[in-house]
Amino acid sequence: MFVKICYWTPNSIGGAGKYEHYLPYLVSKLNENVEIKVVRRPKGIRGNPIFLRYYYKTYDCDLVHATTQTLCIYSFPKPKKFIVTVHDIYTLHKSIKSRIKKSLIKKSLNRADRIIAVSKFTKHEIMEYIGIKGEKITVIPMGVDLSLYKPIDKYYSRKKLGLDYDKKYILIVSSNAPHKRMDIAIKVFLEVRKYMGNNVKLIKCGYGHKLEGDGIINVGFVPEYKMPFLYNAADILLHTSEYEGFGVPLLEAMSCGLHIVTSNKAAIPEVVGDCAHLIDIESDNCIQEFVNAILKVFETKKKNYKGIERSKIFSWENCAKKTYAIYEELLSNG
Repeated sequence: MFVKICYWTPNSIGGAGKYEHYLPYLVSKLNENVEIKVVRRPKGIRGNPIFLRYYYKTYDCDLVHATTQTLCIYSFPKPKKFIVTVHDIYTLHKSIKSRIKKSLIKKSLNRADRIIAVSKFTKHEIMEYIGIKGEKITVIPMGVDLSLYKPIDKYYSRKKLGLDYDKKYILIVSSNAPHKRMDIAIKVFLEVRKYMGNNVKLIKCGYGHKLEGDGIINVGFVPEYKMPFLYNAADILLHTSEYEGFGVPLLEAMSCGLHIVTSNKAAIPEVVGDCAHLIDIESDNCIQEFVNAILKVFETKKKNYKGIERSKIFSWENCAKKTYAIYEELLSNG
């Protein structure tokens, strides 16, 4: 059976951007009788919400998949078969304006034939805050490109990036959004420096957002092909976020064998399992607990082999296969 599938994507960055890149490409490889059309949000004035209704159409496809929840509002009239991926509903927690957004998203998500949640945590959030029944929601985790993110010699990686061989490096891959809790990250780093002095540096990567302070290296946006070297050059990934729908940097770090010290909130434990040091950021002693975990990791010279093994279950290929199975199910039901 020949099938036309249309993807609506918003040209995201971070994990959501990788999702909208890998999924259509790998689905197209699963069946030669599938035709893929990807509709990306235009740049400039054409990307204004007023004009987007013109772009986000069904294009006479058998199935439309919106790769993020913000695009579900364009599903009127409803496509023949309509799927929406929900990465998180963080914006619905933030302000009074979220009530309007919540109402629009709830109506739109209810039009979907199936909803994909990227984690069990996100599924629970959809059920609790949007009020959608669980049987309509399928959990399909995001993935990592295991051909790109893999163990590489630490000192080779440091040479590629111009980093010192004899320093300790704590890596943060994150924006500075309030829920990422950079306030905690800075306090933790300052405490670690009390023990190790100038021998430890913090590398801040992510969306051009900087952190200020002695011993901090801001690298801004790093091209995808360089990221595996960055993960392999570091000693620890520090992740202090209090809200994650998934957390792709955690997965990328694990696949490179990097040790992780992170919070225990939201979807983070689902991703890392028992392959990271999990810290309760609501604990009165959380700063010292982060510090103790970091100092413990500094004492080991081995890679995070448990993390490497765990990352293998999160391939983009697995994500595409599970997603395509939903397409087949919906299309077979007429």
